[in-house]
Amino acid sequence: MRYKALNNHSYSSFRNALRLLNLFSLDEPELNLSEIAERLNVATSTAHRLVHTLMNNGFLVKDPISKCFRPASSILSMGNLFLAKYKLYQTAVPILENLTETTGETAHIAILKGNKVVYLYKIDSEHPVHLLSHAGRQNPIHCTSSGQVILAFQSKAKIDCIVNQDLTRYTEYTITNPKILKQQLSTIKKQGYAVSHEEMHKGVTSIAAPIKSGQGIVNASVSIAGPTSRITQLKLDSLCTLVKRAASTIENLSFNKTKA
Repeated sequence: MRYKALNNHSYSSFRNALRLLNLFSLDEPELNLSEIAERLNVATSTAHRLVHTLMNNGFLVKDPISKCFRPASSILSMGNLFLAKYKLYQTAVPILENLTETTGETAHIAILKGNKVVYLYKIDSEHPVHLLSHAGRQNPIHCTSSGQVILAFQSKAKIDCIVNQDLTRYTEYTITNPKILKQQLSTIKKQGYAVSHEEMHKGVTSIAAPIKSGQGIVNASVSIAGPTSRITQLKLDSLCTLVKRAASTIENLSFNKTKA
């Protein structure tokens, strides 16, 4: 069977359709037409055409009351299927459950996406604290332990690109000085874990360890987070050991590594 190549117009429409679908997240599950046009940087008429093409093919639905658009159930099913087949996710879930049970704190697995970290999965502890984290949530890379421990293992060019941006300050403890942040990342890489003391949320401390692929590439991390009153300096060493052990177990099982 011969396939006809996409012409420039068809390719552009296809690319914009994918960009449109990528606009939605758990933080913004619905968008109106004006928001879609603005974020895609296209005319409203173009956004209207894209939206209705996706609706006609079962990828978007329109809320009759708010007049906003959201992904259809077929998209959500595809997402669930992807997660079910995603080996890292499959491997991590029981290990995260055990980590939460052992530490008594909320556990996450996160991956790198551009200049953000995205949480693939979250397991709340019996006494959770309010966190801006949930499956699908994107958080800054510079002030979260999940982000810092991934960033520490990136190339010098990648690190320079991120730390030299205008880093947002979330609390008085957020590091926004590029030189100081680079020093911290160097320390994190040497010790093999990151600890974030109230850098994004006041009163919250988190600990993260990297997950290394078979080639030694770090694009994911395991973390726990809880109130600073529970994650004390006295408990820090033992908690860091548990997080590092969980990350090591996940990478061994996910990438078929064998322990020496």
